[in-house]
Amino acid sequence: MRIAAIDVGSNSIHMVVVEADPMGSQHVLARDKAMVRLAQGEARSGEIGPEAFRAGLDALAQMAKTIRDFGCETLMACGTAALRDAKNAQAFVLEAEKLGIPIQVISGEEEARLIHKAVSHAIPFPPEPVTLMDIGGGSTELTWVQAGRVAATISLPWGLQRLADAAQTANPPTAGDLKRLRKTIQRILRKARKALPSVLPEPTLVLGTSGTLEDLAQGAAAGQAFSTEQLRDFALKLWHLDAQQRVERLGVDPKRAEVLHVGAIWALSLLEWLGSPSLRHLPVGLREGMIWEALKHGGTAIPPLADRRRASINQLAARLDPDPGHSHHVARLADELFVSLQPHFELGDPERQWLAYAARLHDIGFSISEKAHHKHGEYLIRNATLPGFWPEEVDLLAQVVRFHRGKVPHHAKHEAFRALAPWHRQVVRKLAAILRGADALDRRRKQAVRHLAIEVDDQRLHVILDAAGEVDQEMKAFLDKGALLGTLLDRRIEVTVV
Repeated sequence: MRIAAIDVGSNSIHMVVVEADPMGSQHVLARDKAMVRLAQGEARSGEIGPEAFRAGLDALAQMAKTIRDFGCETLMACGTAALRDAKNAQAFVLEAEKLGIPIQVISGEEEARLIHKAVSHAIPFPPEPVTLMDIGGGSTELTWVQAGRVAATISLPWGLQRLADAAQTANPPTAGDLKRLRKTIQRILRKARKALPSVLPEPTLVLGTSGTLEDLAQGAAAGQAFSTEQLRDFALKLWHLDAQQRVERLGVDPKRAEVLHVGAIWALSLLEWLGSPSLRHLPVGLREGMIWEALKHGGTAIPPLADRRRASINQLAARLDPDPGHSHHVARLADELFVSLQPHFELGDPERQWLAYAARLHDIGFSISEKAHHKHGEYLIRNATLPGFWPEEVDLLAQVVRFHRGKVPHHAKHEAFRALAPWHRQVVRKLAAILRGADALDRRRKQAVRHLAIEVDDQRLHVILDAAGEVDQEMKAFLDKGALLGTLLDRRIEVTVV
């Protein structure tokens, strides 16, 4: 069985082709890498630039030829932060599909899950606490592991390229540049702490799985594990030189020389935030996790056919949903919210589908009783037969429906929510927050709110409604039920009508 995996990252596009037997043994047939910098300039323009757009497609065309030459039975291609956030990401995905590369855009949580899967197959986890760190171009994933079990995970919407674009340092950088960058990072990490459990295991070691960390390991300790002190020394060297001197004197990859000084401060700040453990780089990443995920499901690409999944949801809704007009309208508003908030929530294609399915089913609990219908809905989904869904997806859908109203999900208070994997808890919080808001906007079930738009700045989440007639009740309901959105985004909510 030949499986190809392509990681369409914000800096680089990586491909691996393996031959695997039924026992999971793998032989690597081909590897390829192209640094195309899809995320470069995206923070300012909101789009993949034309040069990077073309370079990315050229790289995928070459990889598609390699995959055809090897006769791969399975191809998995995942897009990460750049394709989650760019306004023209869908155009890139459509062009890639014409080349024979169907890209599934995945969330930061799914990135963390697949990276954890790759690491867990590469080495045995030590009994002491460790943290996995992956610094991409557009996002950074952290996963805390204790005694082999995942304790917490978070995806930060900041990676090497995005931070470098935001920092805009001189060449060579100045002391003022460093001070501004440190302030930005402190703000990012303060906000990140609010999304994590109050108690976390303090890692004795960080396992790094990205090209940025590989370059930092090479510069700080000749490719070996490095300490916070060694990284600090190397970071100072990077900051005292311009890009050309970093190549000539320190041997930095020319394609990363303009931004590696920013990556060094980001990695150093993360290590200090984690308690200053040492870091060991591992030569595995998202694409290896994708291979193991395919093997877990018998070598098939995932998820199963969308038509089969939609049919399962529609059959259940047809039997139990008392007001399909409301549910369809809520699903449409939820999708508009999802698309507007995707860059802030780091979500992907699977989460968009899960949200649509949960919105379609959110009121099926009314078939048992109006009182506590959200809890009845959870029960019905858990006990339904939903062909095309993995068991963990059914659990996730049930929790999104459970928390579309009532108390917000809390791992210490809700047993079924606590039973989810940490990355899926994060997804449930985000999707439930979106569904709560969409449901509130059809409070009277009159479909008075036709469309919505979102504006997000540093202080507020501004929801602009296109409505037919008076919608005071819907606005009030959104301010109430949308509180979870404000909490997750750390912004106050405003609602206006046009």
